[in-house]
Amino acid sequence: MSFQNTIKAFKPVYTVLYSAFHSKPLCEDERMGHQFSGTMRSFLLILTLSTCCLMAAPPDLQARIEQLEKNYVEIKEHLQAKIIDLEMKVGRLEAKIEIQDSLLAVLEKGHDPLKENVEIRRQIATHRTCHEIVAANPSSPSGMYWIDPDGHGIGDPPIHVHCDIKAAEANGGNWKFDPVKGTTSILHDSQSKMGIGNCTEPGCYSRLINYYASDRQIDALRQLSENCAQIIVLHCRNLPFNYNGTAYSWYYYKNGKRETFHRNNCHELVDKNHSEKFSIHGRGLQPVMRLHYSNPLNGSFQYQVTPFRCHGKAKTEAKTEAKTEAETEAMPRSCEDLRRMGHTLNGIYSVRGDKQIETVFCQFDKLPNEPGFQKKIGYQDIKTRPIYFYVQKDKHFSQSDVPLPFERSLVNIGGAMDLPSGVFTAPVNGTYFFSFTGLAQFPMVPVPVLRELGANLYKNGERIAISQVNKGQLYPDNLNPITVQSIVRLQAGDKVWIQISIGINGGFLYDDRHAEVNPGAHTNFNGWLLEEEI
Repeated sequence: MSFQNTIKAFKPVYTVLYSAFHSKPLCEDERMGHQFSGTMRSFLLILTLSTCCLMAAPPDLQARIEQLEKNYVEIKEHLQAKIIDLEMKVGRLEAKIEIQDSLLAVLEKGHDPLKENVEIRRQIATHRTCHEIVAANPSSPSGMYWIDPDGHGIGDPPIHVHCDIKAAEANGGNWKFDPVKGTTSILHDSQSKMGIGNCTEPGCYSRLINYYASDRQIDALRQLSENCAQIIVLHCRNLPFNYNGTAYSWYYYKNGKRETFHRNNCHELVDKNHSEKFSIHGRGLQPVMRLHYSNPLNGSFQYQVTPFRCHGKAKTEAKTEAKTEAETEAMPRSCEDLRRMGHTLNGIYSVRGDKQIETVFCQFDKLPNEPGFQKKIGYQDIKTRPIYFYVQKDKHFSQSDVPLPFERSLVNIGGAMDLPSGVFTAPVNGTYFFSFTGLAQFPMVPVPVLRELGANLYKNGERIAISQVNKGQLYPDNLNPITVQSIVRLQAGDKVWIQISIGINGGFLYDDRHAEVNPGAHTNFNGWLLEEEI
């Protein structure tokens, strides 16, 4: 074939390629699109002429033809990478335009936020979340606000967020898709619709999401909020996330945790465009930080990532255990609870521990997950009510295996000791101390035998402490002291009493306040609350 004939044969192909790239720029920016189109036209012209010449050339130039084909592939991949880069820049510009629009709205009201420095913003950003803005002023309009989640005047500078002040409870309260009143939205640079090009290796397209807030402020907002959510919106056709057992697309949270897309209908719709939403939400949710996609079947694919949204007020640990509405905010259990309630000044605080009131030092210029945020100092001996008693007998007692009753009450603060039955009923959970003393007297017997008398401390029918006197003499012995003491942990409603046990030819508890010799006050029982468990 002659060179002229080769040119004539290839001219229709060149005409089609030229028309395809000349008819419409490949970018929204007209200037950039013309530059790109001109580059492609020049490249195709050179490639066409080179191919024509080589087709007419001798066979020994086959190696040069293969080299040209390799160069073509490299140039194509380079141009595709440029297209992806331009799409990413367009996305960033669109996000910046959204912020500029919000600033213009503020300027139209007579304010000039562009002249405000950080210190002025610190003074303005007294609220930590949009939820607090709504609570302080329900009539505030929705829009951009400065807030300071990690605390006013401490930590990182305030952040500029969008607050949905008057948003309705859409979709039956399904706020994950439609923000509700008081929702805080942290914006980022990947909110506009973006494409991924035609890369085919698993996760070959990667996109880092840059939020307009520091990591510290994002963490503080998560900890203050009841719930957080984010949505990944997909516009796709013939694009699987998992293909032949291989994951082609996934994303990472800010803490580095990787997550795959568990469902996807895009690969089932070869000839139809499809939109799908992946909602991720939960208490303490981490924001999405990096996306990885692939296009193994050369389908069409674009994605969007919504702002990181948080709403409501996080419940304190005290709230989760509260039985009445009055208890919900009354008993913080940690410095983190105090921070949720609005405390910001470093200092010593009292919080509810596992069993007693604890004294802690809270350093609120740190976040709860940072070292030194809370330091335990000790605990306080707090009792909700005084509980102690001191009772006596005034007559002899010899009946065994029944609670020992008492006749005289010297002290019975809290009313927990019932004299006629001799039973103490614990009013509150805690640790109690009990002490009993008495005199055992044994009668004379004709022959030496073992005589004994025991005093036992019982809890709910179970013996927990015992003291015993043993005698083997023939003659009576009127002064045989017997004592029992114990520290007992009780739950509210537990019952404690003293019960005597008498052996064969045993004795009795001596006490007679009317006697001329050794009158009363020999049998004593007392107890008190050492430490209350709250």
